[in-house]
Amino acid sequence: MSAASSEHRFVHTPRNTTAKPAKKATPAEHRVQVAAARLRVTLDERLGRETPARTKALAKEPI
Repeated sequence: MSAASSEHRFVHTPRNTTAKPAKKATPAEHRVQVAAARLRVTLDERLGRETPARTKALAKEPI
C-alpha cells in the first residue's frame, strides 16, 4: 500500500492531542509576544478585522 492511498489521504491528527503545561515565557520572549500583538492589532484595524480580546490585552502591556 502506498502512502498516497485514498484511505490515508484525509486522516489528520488533531492539533491539541495532549495538553502541555503552560511554560513561563522569558522576559525577552514576552517582549516579542507584546510587539507581535501590537502589530496584529494595527493590521487588524487597517484591514477592518476583529482582534481577539486576549491579543488586545497583550498589546496594551508595557514592553
